[in-house]
Amino acid sequence: MAKRKAWVRGGLVILLCLLFAAAAFAGPTSEKSAPAEKGFVIGLSNGPFTHSWRVQMLESLQKQFEVYRERGWASKLIVQNAGPDVNTQIAQIRNLITSKVDLLLVNPNSATALNPVLKEAVDAGVVVIVYDQPVKVPSGVLNVYMNQAWWQGPVTEWLVKQLNGKGNIVYISGIADQPGNIARDKAAMDVLSKNPGINLLAKANGNWDQAAAQQVMTNLLGSFPNIDGVLTQDGMTLGIIRAFEAAGRKAPPVTGETQVAFIKEWKKMKDATGFSTVGIENSPGAICTSLGIGLRLLQGKQLKADVFAEPNTIWTHPVLTVDDSNIDKIYGQYKDWADSYYVNTWYSEEQIDELFQ
Repeated sequence: MAKRKAWVRGGLVILLCLLFAAAAFAGPTSEKSAPAEKGFVIGLSNGPFTHSWRVQMLESLQKQFEVYRERGWASKLIVQNAGPDVNTQIAQIRNLITSKVDLLLVNPNSATALNPVLKEAVDAGVVVIVYDQPVKVPSGVLNVYMNQAWWQGPVTEWLVKQLNGKGNIVYISGIADQPGNIARDKAAMDVLSKNPGINLLAKANGNWDQAAAQQVMTNLLGSFPNIDGVLTQDGMTLGIIRAFEAAGRKAPPVTGETQVAFIKEWKKMKDATGFSTVGIENSPGAICTSLGIGLRLLQGKQLKADVFAEPNTIWTHPVLTVDDSNIDKIYGQYKDWADSYYVNTWYSEEQIDELFQ
């Protein structure tokens, strides 16, 4: 009975926290509670802009912004790209506040260093949404991101299964200090810790870049004559396969992804040799889900309490998994897209509406 009472008390605390979070994101009650005649001003603070994923992210944002502009919901989009430097991003966020943006979207360079300037934005009456990567945000800021354990966990489990729980692997990770990469690393290590028969020979950073990953894999091939599998992330699988080809070695099981260049190669290798892998979509267009949420908050709409995974945090789900069952279909849809792009979907307007009361 004592345990039951403790569980009930704990559940009530969590419920009250989530209800408080919902109330905190009920939308502004000031004069901004309805769109101005020409719509709201949107600001984006982005970090690195050297990867095709980020380029496609901005293109997706611009496309969806135009949809909202035609509705009269949005009037102007201001984009700032800071590169990987935290101080530059802080300065650019202050510039966006000075520019009187109504909604600030932030893809952060740090899990904590931006908190003071994010609070400045909230205090200035700006609706602030940090998206794409998990960070510890101050009160009044909304976190919207894909739970990276739902992304990296399943692909790691796939590799373990391919190896029947035993073998030597290497892990080509992303950009070392990016919050999303840190979360993916943790998810991968959590799975590997439960499979002691898998021996992690080495972990190296390929920086979510095909060429960099190919060089890293080449170096690892020179160090390890027996690699039974390769675990990796976005934008790097094709580079890893190219490294094996250049070394004259057959590629072992390698986790896949949904960059179009790799989708094309996957289809080609599947038809030729029966190649098999798995890729979970990490959509660049997911920023549009955050945009849609932010504009609704500015209109005074209130998020449902049960959409919060924890106070001020909404986890979005991966939309698509590509495997042997649907690779032919996905290839048919994206075969004419640029190689550098990614399979790209985001929440529909109806799905975003369902998040609100």
